[in-house]
Amino acid sequence: MTAGLLGEAIAATTPSLGSVPGGEVPAHGFEAVANLSEVKQRLTEAVIWPMTDPDRFARVGIDPPRGLILSGPPGTGKTFVVRAVAHESGAAFFPVKGAELLDKFVGESERGVREVFARARAAAPSILFFDEIDALAPVRGRSTTSVTDSVVAALLTEMDGIAERGNVVVIAATNRLDLIDPALMRAGRLETHIELGLPDLEARRAMLAITDVHFAPDVDLDAVAAATAGLSFADIAGLLREAALTALREDATAIAVTRAHLDTALARRPATT
Repeated sequence: MTAGLLGEAIAATTPSLGSVPGGEVPAHGFEAVANLSEVKQRLTEAVIWPMTDPDRFARVGIDPPRGLILSGPPGTGKTFVVRAVAHESGAAFFPVKGAELLDKFVGESERGVREVFARARAAAPSILFFDEIDALAPVRGRSTTSVTDSVVAALLTEMDGIAERGNVVVIAATNRLDLIDPALMRAGRLETHIELGLPDLEARRAMLAITDVHFAPDVDLDAVAAATAGLSFADIAGLLREAALTALREDATAIAVTRAHLDTALARRPATT
């Protein structure tokens, strides 16, 4: 095959998941998500149903949602649950940090937006996930640079091209919903809004039940769940890690975390106001 024919063949080939940079299928599903039943149900409706059974929307005369945004304090599991729904759907997953697409050169950030949508379309069905989207798409007119205004415009253009976008669901996450340009959150764009607050007692207990950390018989998980009020999932994971390290400091051959180790880790946590 000549070089010219080879080039033509490559140009005419649709990239597979394995050849599309950034495309992946996360390893964990909803079984790794502690509680959050309502959040998982809403994600199923907004992401999995449109990919696996789009006719159910047509039967009632509506289009499926094409975008959603998760908001809430840091460490509440926004990214984790998005990766889980990508696994459950079997879709290619394209995670993008908001700040990664910002570039000081005029036009580069907008081109980056177009490229990530193009990669997601090539690997469809896919999920395009913008983490920390408040850094990428703040309210227009408030920034000291015109770059973010142009990026917001590029995002709006891509999200409005529903027919050309193909089977691509756009998900965003933020700690500061108030900082995002409101045009992105109207119907047809990031129209489904899901809030993840700090986990309640039941959710904290569910996380402790599925963690990989090994607990000694003297650990009462109900008591630990009660003692971790006000902590996020990330905080609790950090607490368990510190408790496990405490056990290993005492005994390099330790295989379980005791209640004393957990109490020590809790005592080392900085006071919150």
